[in-house]
Amino acid sequence: MSKFFALTLLGVTTASAFATQLPLDPGTGAILFTTNANDGYNPGRGMWFQANNSFTVDGAGFFNQFGGNESFTETLWLADSTGNALHGTNLGSFTTNAAAGTQYDDGLFGSSINIVAGNFYYLEVTSNSSFAGNYFYNWNGSPTVNLGLVTVLDGGLGGDPGALGNTVAPVLRLNVNTVPEPASMAALGLGALALIRRRRAAK
Repeated sequence: MSKFFALTLLGVTTASAFATQLPLDPGTGAILFTTNANDGYNPGRGMWFQANNSFTVDGAGFFNQFGGNESFTETLWLADSTGNALHGTNLGSFTTNAAAGTQYDDGLFGSSINIVAGNFYYLEVTSNSSFAGNYFYNWNGSPTVNLGLVTVLDGGLGGDPGALGNTVAPVLRLNVNTVPEPASMAALGLGALALIRRRRAAK
């Protein structure tokens, strides 16, 4: 029984991961568009980035000022080195209803997506309503921004994923799982061993 208990604890320790949010923020400050519904934002917006490290993504989110009964869809594509999303490489997608009056909504992909260091990706958001009245970055991809896990390269516009040359990028976040650092792993392992010893001493 003690051996099974120890193996269980160690298994949980090695499989643990800490979920966090990674804002794809170029550092320009978010702005709110309040122009009319025909301003051309409704076809969709996106963000092109390169992975600096390998990690997994569970979901994504979008800052907005949607009303009730409005929804948006986020799709993660594999992209090339010029910012074009590679068709047929839909890595994951979800559609969620926006909560009226909130500024941030997110959702989960059907399963975790492996992000590979060195690869390029395009995160796209589309909606059944206009993007007027939603939060964006007034940013044209220059300069690029290193955020640690990823480098944000440019924003995109249009129904065709990866149409760059956009000066307004959506305010998006990735919900990521990061692997615990070795020091954290060691601390968890020592804690598990201490529990095992205490259990044995109590017998």
